[in-house]
Amino acid sequence: MNYIFLIKLTLMPLLIAGVTLCVRRWGAGLGGWIGGFPWVAGPISFFMAWEQGPDFAADTIPSALMGAVGTFFFAYSYAALSRRWSWLPTLLASYRVFFFVAIVSFYFTTPLLWGIAVSLSALSGVLYFFPKPTQADAAPRQPRFDISLRMLVATLFVLLLTQAAERLGTEWSGLLTPFPIMTSTLAVFTHAQQGSTATIRIMYGLLLTGYGFLTFLVGVYWLLPLLPIGWAYLILLIGTLALNGATVRLIR
Repeated sequence: MNYIFLIKLTLMPLLIAGVTLCVRRWGAGLGGWIGGFPWVAGPISFFMAWEQGPDFAADTIPSALMGAVGTFFFAYSYAALSRRWSWLPTLLASYRVFFFVAIVSFYFTTPLLWGIAVSLSALSGVLYFFPKPTQADAAPRQPRFDISLRMLVATLFVLLLTQAAERLGTEWSGLLTPFPIMTSTLAVFTHAQQGSTATIRIMYGLLLTGYGFLTFLVGVYWLLPLLPIGWAYLILLIGTLALNGATVRLIR
């Protein structure tokens, strides 16, 4: 199984570095949209299916849908609070929002259809009431350690969660699969370096991909028991790209 560990150790830093460079190249709005793809949750789910079996990964999805609700509220909370607070209290308060949703969801088991309904309603409501993004100022020069630190944080989280999946069980593994590691990484660095306006834009762009993300999760539930793991995730990746492509114009 050492080769699986090596894949985790090399894949995640490359994904995080790529998303970071996209944010710098195309700005906060489009960068957030790119960051909203399942770059972290997708590999987590894939590695769970690879190591624990397809049934285990599929069984995490009802809980993962509720974890996604926590991530949507995290993004809304961070965007709203960033106007008044610096990055650290904003991050801590937003993490509390996520874990509140996760803990409540843990004690109230949700069937798949209920999870779909709740997550779609939550995403639609968050987008409707989201702070209106405006044009962000030009991005300042980022420090040299910026990309390395992002790569380290995201990779450690993926390693910890996938290695602990068997002990955590399907419920907590599912709830933590959509944990806002990419979201918080983008939010904190953008907030600290560019301010609230750019942070709101990047969170808005990220949330626009939420419908594609939810489709990805539901697809994992339905396809993993039917197809080989590689084919299932390849189809889901293509489907997510196609669905999210319909939302890119809304960034403006």
